[in-house]
Amino acid sequence: MKHKFFHWPLEFPDVFEQGGFDVVLGNPPWERIKLQQQEFFANRDATIANAPNAAARNALIKALPQTNPQLFKEYEQALHTADCTGKFLRESGRYLLTAVGDINTYSVFAEIASSLVNKKGRTGIIVPTGIATDDSNKAFFGAMVESNRLVSLFDFENREKIFKDVDSRYKFCLLTLAGSDIGQQKARFGFFLTRVEHLQDDRRIFSLSREDFLRLNPNTKTCPVFRTRVDAGLTTKIYRRVPVLINENTGENPWGVKFATMFHMSNDSHLFRTRQQLEAEGFRLWGNKMKRGNEVWLPLYKAKMIWHYDHRYGT
Repeated sequence: MKHKFFHWPLEFPDVFEQGGFDVVLGNPPWERIKLQQQEFFANRDATIANAPNAAARNALIKALPQTNPQLFKEYEQALHTADCTGKFLRESGRYLLTAVGDINTYSVFAEIASSLVNKKGRTGIIVPTGIATDDSNKAFFGAMVESNRLVSLFDFENREKIFKDVDSRYKFCLLTLAGSDIGQQKARFGFFLTRVEHLQDDRRIFSLSREDFLRLNPNTKTCPVFRTRVDAGLTTKIYRRVPVLINENTGENPWGVKFATMFHMSNDSHLFRTRQQLEAEGFRLWGNKMKRGNEVWLPLYKAKMIWHYDHRYGT
């Protein structure tokens, strides 16, 4: 059988009669479900894989029925498999928290691994740090935080090649989850680690309670990132005393903040004038303004042209 379905309770009936495994450990694949053309053709057709852009690549693929019909058949089958896999993940009801957006296998593996342990069990997996910080994983990670099942998350950068075949810029983490509420135990964290020895460095490793976590990121429940224990301690103290701008869950808005757009460059274009237009109407440059008698026109700066500490950032 080509597609080998695996049903955990059928494969391990004695285990699931007792509520699940005591321990689940794994390093699941980190692959997007959506077929990646360059990856597919990398070992099959270098010309297509190395095409200068997507348009050129698609033109070469379109010509495959004539130039290499067998390869085109393989490509169509791979497209079909990826599409069916995506539909199964989204519609089966088994991956309610992670089968969203551009699905990655590590996310769905994390969700199913968390469901396989008993109440006293532990899940330990190596996955990209995006499991805790990416928007597409916020439902899953938020559920782990709210149910108080997060035991630890240690984030690594691969700069010192812990994994030799993984890009040095890639970020991954050791994620440990409990099978049920861990009570008053605080979750432990570390970020920007580059070697295993850093797990023993008290300056880098810090703890957060469930309450601290929800106080820091009440809206997204994604993981707050701190480089040191001092950073984490200072920030949590601030958030205990000062509320967030807007709590989207409760509707609290203690600062009375309102979000608005002053101008839209296209919709409000009738409100703008160029320097040449104003000079033709008799205005003259005065500092950085255009002035005619008591009438003054102010300069308009696009946000993308500036930065917090550099007004010439985009020029």
